[in-house]
Amino acid sequence: MWRRLMSRFTRSERGATAVEFALVAGPFFFLLGGIIETGIMLFTEYVLQNATQTAARTIRTGQASSADGTPSMVAADFKALICETVELVVDCNGKVTVYVDNGSDFVDLEGIMPEPLDIGPAADGTPYPEVFNPGARLRAATVVATYDWDFAFSFLELLGNVNDNKARRVYGMAIFRNEPF
Repeated sequence: MWRRLMSRFTRSERGATAVEFALVAGPFFFLLGGIIETGIMLFTEYVLQNATQTAARTIRTGQASSADGTPSMVAADFKALICETVELVVDCNGKVTVYVDNGSDFVDLEGIMPEPLDIGPAADGTPYPEVFNPGARLRAATVVATYDWDFAFSFLELLGNVNDNKARRVYGMAIFRNEPF
């Protein structure tokens, strides 16, 4: 009888699929979640880049300042231009930082512009100081908009670049010369 009972278990394959699924399901869903989150994060960066380029056109064409460089728009209005598109994907008011500055030429601009990863809130939550200098006609200008993406999956922190790698600062950037408005 004992022999017959053991042979019954060794030949039976009932439940094998459930056991195999249990072994594979955890890593599969973990990997699938990571792929989805990375895709959404990259989509957010694309939307932020597009919104930055579109809003930068108002500076390039002289809608944000006069020919002598006097701003005709305030920083909050310019950020609102970016937020019109970005807020469909992220919380724009609390998380997006916008930096606008200008220089006499691109070499001068390179000397005064911080690294894009440095534009945004500090690790302790201190907001980045507001910089909105769209510049006069024919001046080199830059627009940078940043957003700190908080990871839902902790293993993705290997992609992090701010806040002790707990978040990834994604950004959109436009560097151009103002038109002769």
